[in-house]
Parts: sequence; structure tokens; C-alpha cells
Amino acid sequence: MKVKWLPWPRLINKHFYPPLNNSDRYLILWGSRGSGKSDFVAKKLIYRCLTAKYFRYILIRNNYNSIKDSSYQTLKDIIEQYGLSDLFEFKLQPMEIICKNGNKFIARGCDDTTKLKSVKDPTGAWYEEDIPSEADFITITTSIRTQKADYLQEVFTINPEVEGNYEDNWFWQKFFKDRPEKNFSDKTVIKIGNDEVNITYTSHHSTYKNNKWLPNEFKAFLEDLKNKNPYYYTIYTLGEWGNKETGGLFYKDFYRGKHLTDQKYRDYLPLHISFDFNVRPYMTLTVWQIQGKTAVQVDEILGKEPKNSTQGVCSMFCVKYRAHNQGIFVYGDPAGRHQDTRTEAGANDFDIISRELRKYHPSFRVTDLAPNVVGRGGFINAIFRDNEQGIQILFNKDLSYTVMDYAYLKEAMDGNKFKEKVKDASGVPCEKYGHISDANDYLITIVFRQEFNKYLTGNREKTYLTADPRPTFNRL
Repeated sequence: MKVKWLPWPRLINKHFYPPLNNSDRYLILWGSRGSGKSDFVAKKLIYRCLTAKYFRYILIRNNYNSIKDSSYQTLKDIIEQYGLSDLFEFKLQPMEIICKNGNKFIARGCDDTTKLKSVKDPTGAWYEEDIPSEADFITITTSIRTQKADYLQEVFTINPEVEGNYEDNWFWQKFFKDRPEKNFSDKTVIKIGNDEVNITYTSHHSTYKNNKWLPNEFKAFLEDLKNKNPYYYTIYTLGEWGNKETGGLFYKDFYRGKHLTDQKYRDYLPLHISFDFNVRPYMTLTVWQIQGKTAVQVDEILGKEPKNSTQGVCSMFCVKYRAHNQGIFVYGDPAGRHQDTRTEAGANDFDIISRELRKYHPSFRVTDLAPNVVGRGGFINAIFRDNEQGIQILFNKDLSYTVMDYAYLKEAMDGNKFKEKVKDASGVPCEKYGHISDANDYLITIVFRQEFNKYLTGNREKTYLTADPRPTFNRL
């Protein structure tokens, strides 16, 4: 098969000449919107598909269905634009692009882990837009090990925006930590017996200014963000790393600038601790101190595997607060009363807490039922927004998981918490956000139970959990 390929200067922007012949194991192209990085990668991969003796590339996105309108469509458009359609077959069930020479592109989504492992002898992967979880990346990269190709390469085309602090993200930690420059090549040297193996990677940054084919109207829109939204200007125009801002949030009135504090643990105040008993991605214990109508979360104790159990987080608490002697109040999910939630016969979560924390002589404040999610969310948002009935809620600024929970937990269509499913480090599906705020909800609605009742009933005297006008608590 002979194909007349146009000179590269007619096909790609000059800025992308350096990565054109790059054969590093990992090629990371990142930057602003409209920089042309995806278009460049598609052309490079089509050329390799046409010319390589063996080429089998995986198209990766976090959601399988999104591939059809992103990398798959980009490849299809360019193939058709250059009059090469007769050399390719485009399939949707399963989603593949097959070349007449036997080479192919195969689509896979991270929402089906089993299919990630099912591609036989892949030569590389194209991760478009999404940064995968570390567990999915390890699954994919360890599958790319064939010796049939001249070289193996995984290509990333990403806009550098992540949920949470990007400096905590595994991808930034692996490839960008301690690298202030944007364009660089580096390697990790691993010793295998008497041999040294180099794992090579290249970072290539681009912005819309590097794309000579971008319409002026789009350039003007990107520049206008400087005045309209400085955050989006940083991410979408300058292509800098940033922390994603999301809409449709459950705690829509939480603001870092207003609700974070430097206040830490004070040894002369009692501790109020609350539990959420989900075990993945961690078991949750939050630590609060309260003075008057001001409640401050001073700590988060998150038991990750193998400490992701009630006993595990209690032991972590005892190590950290071994000298505390000012009393402890315990709150948590009422579902922890059920004996079938634990493996210990005849015991429930609160029995275990009572045993593990007995030296503190804990006082339990656990209701019979959990308060309604919509009602408690409205109450806490009212506190965030207007200091409802004089209440103030603050969080120590160093509690990164807590801050992310309040900043990124989304609201479902029915007003409840939308607990998005992800996979933890072991590849097990779990709810990414919502456990820390759940634990805190139980505490806040009990500590400020009278104010909560008034909020729910429009200041009418009525309790929300029991027919008795005096709220009742179970002591264990």
C-alpha cells in the first residue's frame, strides 16, 4: 500500500515539530483550549497507523460513550479530510477504526475495568482530555508490553484542571513535581538485576497562540476571559494547572475564603467526634471543638485500607489524642446501630467505639434516625450563607479532604447528594465525596438541634426526630 502524505509543515503547527518524532514511553501534551494538541496527535497516530508494520492503539476516556464524540471523531474527520476513507473501516459496535493493512484503533472506557485488560498486544494508548485514576493508568500501562512494535508510547492530551488540589493529584506528582519548566524531557532509571532501564517521558506545553488555524473569534473569547473570569483565563487561555470549579454543588454556599480558619486543636476544650461508617475510599472520623454557636472542625481522621474500620479509626484517634482529658462527645450515622454492619457477633459500630474509646469516658449523642438530606443541606447552606440563627461553621484550612468534600460534592436532581462513583487505589468502586460531610451533618444537626428544628418548621416549636418535644439521645 502506498499513500502520498503531505509535508508535515502543511499539516501541523510549527510548535509541534519537536514531539512529532518523539518516541518516549509517555508523551504529555497539555495547555490551553484551542492549542491544536489533539489535532496534532490524531495526525501523528494516523501516520503511524498507515506506516508501521504493527500498530494497535487504545483510545481512552473515563467514560466509554464519550470517546465517539472526541478522539474517535477527530481521527475519522481527519481521515476523511485527507481522502483516506477507502483505507479505513469505521465500526461503532465495538468502537474501532481498522486500517486495510491490519493496524487499528480500539476504544476503551475506564468505566469498565475488565475491558481495559482485554486488548491483545496494544502498542500504545491515547488519553484524551481526562486524567485517569492512578489505578486505571496502572492497569492500562502494564498492558502495553508487546515486542511487536518499533516503540511503545502512551500519549496524553489534557487541559490541566483537576478536582482538588492539583499538587495532590497522582499525575502531577508523577510527572510534574519539582519541574517548574513547562517543556522538558526526563527519565526514571530503574535497576533490574545488573541492567538499568530508562522510563522516558516528555512534557510539551501549548496555548491557542501556537495554533495558526484558530479563528480570531475564538481567540478573542479566550482573551476576554481575563476580564470576565480570571480563573478560567488561567486554565483555558494560559493553560496553567488549576483546581476545577464545578457547578451544581450541594453545599453551594461554602466558600474557602469565608469558611476556612487557622484554628487548631485546643487542649482545654472538649472534643466532638462524628463517624461515617462507609469503608471505601476510607472510614471517616471528624473532630470538632465548639464554643457557643461557633463550631470548628479541627481534624479529619480517615482510615484507609487496612485501617478502614471502626476499630482502625478509633486506634488512629487514640494515638493522636492520647493526652486529651477534657471529655468526648460521639455522633455518627444511626445505621451504625445495626449489628449486621460489623463482623463481630453481638456488636455494632457504636459498641466498638464505646470499647475502643473507653478511657475517654465518651458521651454518645446518636439519634434514632438520620435527618433528611435535603433539610439538613438547606440548614447548613443557610449557616454558610447567613450564619443562620447566629451559628458559624468553620474548618481548619489544612483539612484537604474535608475542603474537597464541601467544594466538589454535587447535588442530585431531587435535591439529595449526588455521590459520584469512582474507583479507589484497589480498583474497587466507591463514592468519591459525601462521607465526610455526612459525618458532619449528623453532628451539626444535633449540636444545633433547636436551631435546626426552628429552621425546618419556620420557627414553630416542633422536633424533627421524635414526638417528644425534648430531643432524646441514646447513651451506650
